[in-house]
Amino acid sequence: MLCPTSPHLALLALLSVAGAVGPGEPCQSEMNLIKDQLQVDCSGQGLRVVPPALPKNTGILLLSTNRLASVSTASFQHLPELAELDLSGNGLGALHTGPPLPSLQELVLSHNALGVLPTLQGLPALTRLALAHNSISALLPGAFRAVGQLKDLNLRGNQLRTLPEEVFEGLAGLKDLDLSDNALDELPRGLLTGLELETLRLSGNQLRTLPSSFFPEEHTFAFVFLAGNPWRCDCGLAYLRGWIADNDFSIYTQEQRSEGLLFDNDPRSPVCDVPLRHRGSPVLEFKQACGKGGDAELDIDGTMTEEGTPVPSATVPSTNPISHHLEPANLPPWGCNKAGTP
Repeated sequence: MLCPTSPHLALLALLSVAGAVGPGEPCQSEMNLIKDQLQVDCSGQGLRVVPPALPKNTGILLLSTNRLASVSTASFQHLPELAELDLSGNGLGALHTGPPLPSLQELVLSHNALGVLPTLQGLPALTRLALAHNSISALLPGAFRAVGQLKDLNLRGNQLRTLPEEVFEGLAGLKDLDLSDNALDELPRGLLTGLELETLRLSGNQLRTLPSSFFPEEHTFAFVFLAGNPWRCDCGLAYLRGWIADNDFSIYTQEQRSEGLLFDNDPRSPVCDVPLRHRGSPVLEFKQACGKGGDAELDIDGTMTEEGTPVPSATVPSTNPISHHLEPANLPPWGCNKAGTP
């Protein structure tokens, strides 16, 4: 993710509020020129409670890397313009919601100790929710119904093993869904029903197959990440292989480089894990010849490996990865701050 350029940073420095740090107050305030909001930075101060004397016109509040074990939205009721709240890296075990924050659009709860999803009541304007790297192991149907305006939902790096079919019900405007680096070993057929996602991240899970019709028909994704799963290359993977072949332009990998996050268009990135003879081979190149019993299978070169009659297979053209350094407009829309990317 790209942060503001040097000229922007210089202007931000010039607009810093002189003498914003008062006696006993650890927070610094400055105008965020990019977002035209007052930004208050209380990060990395060892705080155990939310500071009570914050400027009433605070629009962006950074409380990352403190010691806030439990937080209530009641602590922010005196901030009517609060639009972005970063509580990442606090060891947070509970977020108590209820007292509304009607202007809050972005809530960052990444790198905490949340074992269950907060109730998320009283956040009607929320469009971005980061819950990455917590300890959430289960979600209920309609878990995000209270925040129906969500556009970006980050659940990366939790302990999810499966999901109910209706978990994302009511999120018709959701564009970016990150489920990567969990322990998902299966997904329900209708998980994406009613969604019009642009980006779906499923990499780094334990998925061996996906059910038929998992991806909504006649819907085009901008980015789909499938690498890092132990795909089982047998007749049960015919649906996924066919979908990848038809949507090869949407299959991507990502890699953190010194110059930033690099995205590669690589439809060969999902690879077989089992059976052993196919391990490491791209799912895209796997060929099946499944009879009525679904027991015949061909190797990549078209030779018979199980019972059945050999069936000639067309050669699948090799697709070379194309590297793309994404422009800022194509990157996930998380703001840059001292806490880093959620």
